[in-house]
Amino acid sequence: MENNTPASIYSIVEKAYYRLQAGDVLTHCLEASSTEPIHEMIQEMVLAGPQSLEALREILSEAMKRKAQISDDLNQVINQLSIILKGYGISLERQGGNQALQILTEDELLEMLDEQKIFESDERSACLQVLRDSQDLITLLNVKIQLLENIIIYLQDWIWGLTYQFIKQGEDEGDENSIKNDVL
Repeated sequence: MENNTPASIYSIVEKAYYRLQAGDVLTHCLEASSTEPIHEMIQEMVLAGPQSLEALREILSEAMKRKAQISDDLNQVINQLSIILKGYGISLERQGGNQALQILTEDELLEMLDEQKIFESDERSACLQVLRDSQDLITLLNVKIQLLENIIIYLQDWIWGLTYQFIKQGEDEGDENSIKNDVL
């Protein structure tokens, strides 16, 4: 059994707290389609200095996890759209497969339906409706992914900056100690 000292338990609890807090702020950012809430949180942590590095890394980890989850959701939407369109007899191979679905327009879909000789109005109408609904969801998910990407870049920049500051402080302290040793 692992020996958990109070310091290591405190560290685990602290990390969990930062992840929960980051999760709440990230959820708020995604709902508001704004990076402002996380920027405010990060700015407060940056003002505290390099001791905030671990917390910033936890927030970065949570943001990356959220981005991966939303990317998975996006892939699921695209795959479902593909399955539905294939169910109507539409082949997507000549258009580039599932990836083409992210940018497929209604006019392009109508052209595909014409090329593949699908002329029944109910099927055409259903295909167009599925595309519209899916495109709305795809757009929303892409906006969220871009928002999280901006947050991740912002966090990485500050982590690098604070890491540099931490290293620089260590070098400065080392220089002061060597000067003290030279004087003594």
